[in-house]
Amino acid sequence: MEDIKKIAMKIFNSYEDAYLDKEKRKIFEDLFDKYLMKVDTTGKMEIYDAVIKLAGQYRNDYDQMIKTLKEHSLLPE
Repeated sequence: MEDIKKIAMKIFNSYEDAYLDKEKRKIFEDLFDKYLMKVDTTGKMEIYDAVIKLAGQYRNDYDQMIKTLKEHSLLPE
C-alpha cells in the first residue's frame, strides 16, 4: 500500500508540474476521465485519493494507467 501511496503522490505532483503544458495536461485529463471516473463519478475527489481508490478497486485499470503515464514520460521513476 505504501508503494501505491508514493505513486499516487508522484502522479499528483507530475500533473501539477505539467499543468501549463497543454499537451501533457490533455494526456493526464484523458487518463483521469478514463480511469479515475470509475471511482469518482462526481470528479470532486483529490487525484491522490482517487488513484489510491482506483488501485484498491480496479487494479488492472490502475496498472494500465501507470503504464500509459510511463510511456508518455509523465511519471518519474
